[in-house]
Amino acid sequence: MSERLLDKVRPALANDRKLFADFIALCDCGGRRAGTASEERGIQVAHARLAAIHPGASLTDVPYAGWRSTRATLELAGGTSLACNSLLGAQSTPPGGIEVEVVDLGRGTEEDFARHAHEIAGRAVLVRHEYPFSAVHIHRRRKYNRAIELNAAAFIIANPLPQSGPMSGSSGRGGGAGIPAIATDYESAALLARRGDRLPRVRLELIGEDYAATTSVIALDLPGKSDARVALTAHIDGHDLAESAMDNATGVAVVLAVARAFAPHVAQCERGLRVCFFSAEEWALAGSREYLDRMSEAERARIALNINLDTVGGDAQLTALTSEFPRLGPFVQETAAAQGLTLGTYAPMMSNSDHYNFARHGIPAFRLVAGFDNPESNIRHILTRGDTREKVEQSELVHASQLTAALLARALTMSAPDIAALRLKS
Repeated sequence: MSERLLDKVRPALANDRKLFADFIALCDCGGRRAGTASEERGIQVAHARLAAIHPGASLTDVPYAGWRSTRATLELAGGTSLACNSLLGAQSTPPGGIEVEVVDLGRGTEEDFARHAHEIAGRAVLVRHEYPFSAVHIHRRRKYNRAIELNAAAFIIANPLPQSGPMSGSSGRGGGAGIPAIATDYESAALLARRGDRLPRVRLELIGEDYAATTSVIALDLPGKSDARVALTAHIDGHDLAESAMDNATGVAVVLAVARAFAPHVAQCERGLRVCFFSAEEWALAGSREYLDRMSEAERARIALNINLDTVGGDAQLTALTSEFPRLGPFVQETAAAQGLTLGTYAPMMSNSDHYNFARHGIPAFRLVAGFDNPESNIRHILTRGDTREKVEQSELVHASQLTAALLARALTMSAPDIAALRLKS
């Protein structure tokens, strides 16, 4: 059944001239940080492209804890300016800033924190960003939260790549309690290294404003033979250091291409298709969290599977993060192999994209991501000024669309007992 459906959609995918054009159009909007005109342009582009597939594409407002920064500076106590970019939602300093000593924890593992625990209270903690897609990655928010637990006065995370500028990312504070949190670059971090028994001193000023914000979820519901749905999702928003090209104009462009190919055929499938584009994903997954939390239990129960595309260009190899649903691994690998495609899998839960909010509601969910366990890939440039369009090959987007189509075709057509079994945790 899925092969017959694939035979119908393959010509449309093969002849889709809009795939790379959609990717470029989203990059042209800028970094699309939530709460900016750039994000609004991205939402308009994605909505217009989805409405061209079917006029039923809708916009729904969802709230999130908004934040904007008007000033972020970091300098050595002697006056030397250092690279500084505030993390989204970071706590402000008092007016005029704070002057504190810096404790360099290197990578910032739990062992690093434990070894220096006696030094951290009242000082700024310096840690390094890590390649985000690997089995050994420690997320910045784990390090940030550990710094708070040990009563640090501020949090600094450095880009480990030379000549690549500071990082971007979220503090995850969400309008609650926190500490000032900024990112810096490799070269500035080198100036903050311990010199014998002396700790460097910095002056940090961060002025931000919390406010009640809203963003949009773009959705298109295409019914099948039953009221069940497969959710195909990606996030629109990004960061304003670059174009947020890999993360995640790639995912949005591929979802649009796959939706164009499948739209004429979904009515004949066992279940329907729901396409969702979220925003405020970079704000600790706030957009999809609100969207799913506000659903009734009955509506969530009708979502049979979530296929989430996030950073599917920048490397040729794709991996499915299968969220601790043990039957998802075989499902995705068997589907890919049947089409002569390769697909890696990673089973542990990773709360690094919108699939997580589906999974925590018991909905089988996986994220397709490029470059897993390949820190030399172009993916190393996400969250920096290097996340730009030239890092993505058109062939990578075509490959992602072919793989997504195979996975979606099987999900739309497999029997009700078989797809229900994907929910089982044992």
